[in-house]
This record gives sequence, structure tokens and C-alpha cells, in this order.
Amino acid sequence: MQYCKGDKVVVIDGGTDNPGTEGRAGTVFYPGPDDDGLVCVKGIDGRFIEAVRGYRSYAPHQLRRA
Repeated sequence: MQYCKGDKVVVIDGGTDNPGTEGRAGTVFYPGPDDDGLVCVKGIDGRFIEAVRGYRSYAPHQLRRA
């Protein structure tokens, strides 16, 4: 599934890299170069944590549109 910058998404599978983020909503910041690339999502964590650690990345199949 192709996402565009600004799309509202919900995490349906955090996987091993992002455990405990299932059900959280965010906004696509960087959609990735193709359908198989990682999608960078902002708004999953608080502003302070994102400023320190950066935004989280997910495979397209781990997200759905909100």
C-alpha cells in the first residue's frame, strides 16, 4: 500500500523493532522510496522522545489508514 506525506495512519503491528505501539496513531513524515520501503511516522511518541530518538519507521503492511 502506498502512503503519502501527511496521511494519518494507525499501527496494526509493531513488530520486534517497535513493540507496544499497536493501536497508536501518527502522521506519515516520509513515505519511503517504493511500496517495500519503510514508512517514517511521526506522532507515535511524545515530542521530547521524538526529538531525542527520532521518528519511528514501519513496513507498509504494519500500518493502516486512520
